[in-house]
Amino acid sequence: MKIGFIGYGSMGSMIINGLLESQALKEGNVIISNRNLGKLTKLNLRYPLIEITDDNRVVAKKADRIFIFVNTDSVKKVVEELSSHGSSNMHIIHIAAGLTMSTLALIFEGKVTRVIPSLTSLSRRGISLINHNELVEENEKKFVEDLFGIISQVKIIDEGDFEAATTITSSGPAFISFIMARYAHMATLYSGISPEEAQDMVKNVLDGTSKLLCQGHRFEEIVERVATKGGITQEGIDIIDSKLEDMFQELFKKIGAKNEEIKLKLESDYRS
Repeated sequence: MKIGFIGYGSMGSMIINGLLESQALKEGNVIISNRNLGKLTKLNLRYPLIEITDDNRVVAKKADRIFIFVNTDSVKKVVEELSSHGSSNMHIIHIAAGLTMSTLALIFEGKVTRVIPSLTSLSRRGISLINHNELVEENEKKFVEDLFGIISQVKIIDEGDFEAATTITSSGPAFISFIMARYAHMATLYSGISPEEAQDMVKNVLDGTSKLLCQGHRFEEIVERVATKGGITQEGIDIIDSKLEDMFQELFKKIGAKNEEIKLKLESDYRS
């Protein structure tokens, strides 16, 4: 049986290309479906043994393990197509935000794995959050976890913690980049430093700090070593500390409310 992939958008293409480049998958074992076959032209030229199609039913007939990389709003239709034409042993792996196991079970009672990847997998870094339903067998869990382990660090997590963890791992690169872009911009307003120079400085600071953390230094340790008592950096820490907690509390509350809204809408759609 082949390994099936449905959807070749931003996240799907990142994952598929990463797995092929790392040789985690043999191209002859892969079948990919996408509504626009033109998007698969370059990939197929590079990996001519990959089978491509614009018909999800073909994937269902040829693959038992199927990764769904379409937009959340399109998952229901895709799963219904797969259910009608796939085998009873089919294992669905999806990355749809807000789509819980219980909601998907309203239309599909088989094996399901939920994965939340991160853009940082482009650099073979970051974390992929994974949760399996009770029907997924150990060898099937290992297959998915080993694949995502090639392009990221895998963290198995309870579904109830998915939203908070996703805010850290999947949304994190956007939040960090947005904050650091503003940080760099403000420096240009109080100096003759160009925007390009400021961003380059911030990128190097981020890179160096990340390396220190990965070498085992704690967040608190780095703060203590840089922000000496009564010094300039400590002044800045005091300002940040007075505002940051309220901001992040509001962030997690707002994101939690948005997630709940999405989950309720999806549950209503899947019941209809």
